[in-house]
Amino acid sequence: MLLFVNVMPSSLMERDFRRKLEKIFTDGLCEPKHLVLEVVEYISYDPPALFKCLEPIRSLGVRIALDDVGKGNTSLSTLEELKPDFIKIDRSLTRDVALSSSKQRLLRELTQVMESGDFVIAEGVERWEDVIAVQAAGIHLSQGYYWSRPMPAHELTLLAIQIEIERMALFEIASEKKGVLTDEAVIRKSQELDMLINSLCRNGNGTTRIPPDSF
Repeated sequence: MLLFVNVMPSSLMERDFRRKLEKIFTDGLCEPKHLVLEVVEYISYDPPALFKCLEPIRSLGVRIALDDVGKGNTSLSTLEELKPDFIKIDRSLTRDVALSSSKQRLLRELTQVMESGDFVIAEGVERWEDVIAVQAAGIHLSQGYYWSRPMPAHELTLLAIQIEIERMALFEIASEKKGVLTDEAVIRKSQELDMLINSLCRNGNGTTRIPPDSF
């Protein structure tokens, strides 16, 4: 699971920012491979200067994302200069995207720039029709109220515990029914477990992988 954290460009350019990150990793609060720093786009910055500051941070194993692409400072030249590991598409390009061929074309172009939909995240997805349009544009990850409202970390932990309890209950019922998976009780418990797992996947980090066969 990846942890995406918004960071201002000015913070990334501070001399002791790398040292602060190293302390976080040394203290065991997070592993570099799990951390993605999102460069916020509502504050202007000089891409070449920022790129130089990102190099020592990347050397730790941390990845970089550009937030709100399509709004603010981001241009294709900026993407080329900063070479982000991920980009997050601003909601202005995903809102009602199912109804806009021009927005769909822009999403496809951004996906091509990143060379894979695995590195593009569509923000602000609120309707199933827009989920389909985002998928059709080649984007495999999305977040927004369609999937879930923000959830506190402790609720995710409780959800994971509940899944484990229901999983054990499913095993017990299947055993009682002598492994007959088509039994009505087994199917019903399996469906309940599927719903919980789906909820955990949707809420795990606010970003959901769109199943390719889900429509």
